[in-house]
Amino acid sequence: MTDFGPNLRTLGLALSLYTQVEITPRDDDNLIVETSGEGAGSYALGLRHPVVLGMMRIFQAFERAPKGITVRIHNDIPLNSGLGAEQAFMTAGIIGANNLLENPYDRSQLIQLAATATKRPDHSVTSIIGGLTAHSHDGAQVLYRSLALAPFKLIVAVRMDDHYDRPKMPERVSMADMLESLHSLPILMEAFSGGNLHTIAATLRNGIMNDAVQRRIGGFAHVAEVARLAGSIGVTTSGGGPAMVFLAHDYHDRIAEAIEIAFENIQIPARVMVLPMDTQGVVISMMQSA
Repeated sequence: MTDFGPNLRTLGLALSLYTQVEITPRDDDNLIVETSGEGAGSYALGLRHPVVLGMMRIFQAFERAPKGITVRIHNDIPLNSGLGAEQAFMTAGIIGANNLLENPYDRSQLIQLAATATKRPDHSVTSIIGGLTAHSHDGAQVLYRSLALAPFKLIVAVRMDDHYDRPKMPERVSMADMLESLHSLPILMEAFSGGNLHTIAATLRNGIMNDAVQRRIGGFAHVAEVARLAGSIGVTTSGGGPAMVFLAHDYHDRIAEAIEIAFENIQIPARVMVLPMDTQGVVISMMQSA
């Protein structure tokens, strides 16, 4: 998923990158955590893995849990990319444990819990609902809405290195920058509902953190220009980066190939994906044993 738009942590857009979590009760008292895919081995296993930390939120709330558990995690979301992998882990743990206890919390309660646990409602709300979402707060309560969306494909490029220096949130923002950002937001929302990519691209240029994030992504201007020449009509970043998100009407595979070559030319390894949006959100399946 991507933190999208000119305002900070306001709109969430779900992409077709997934974290799959399988939770199986055991007859013994062991906790077994198995990981595969993106970031496998990057987190300590056992109680310190963020999926398990999410599960513990549910078990502690109801003071009950299986005697032992096997947790299998397969992740397709690049870590530390601004695409919300870390929040997806914890949210998946919360959803999975709630399902294991036969759903004592409804979806609205799960959203509140996940928003609090991850401290990123833009990611947790979007991963549960799917599509395009917005949120605000009423005290400790998270207010959220699913927004109209005409789905289209995006091209996402992620630098594959561990040295990205994500910029910090600014403590102060100029009134002029904030007003420009606020003025762009309703236009962006309307453009999403109609699939107007040129308007989306124009509003994304008004992001409060654009300059701070783009300066930290090595080769950003070069890759963006190559993508433009190949047919991209706009580029932004996901959250605080380093994932770059490109808009295009068509020729997505050709543009993705040009982006890959642009990164290779500046000797930066990158993963480039053409991704449809996800409009379904969390999917729960029950596995029956014979």
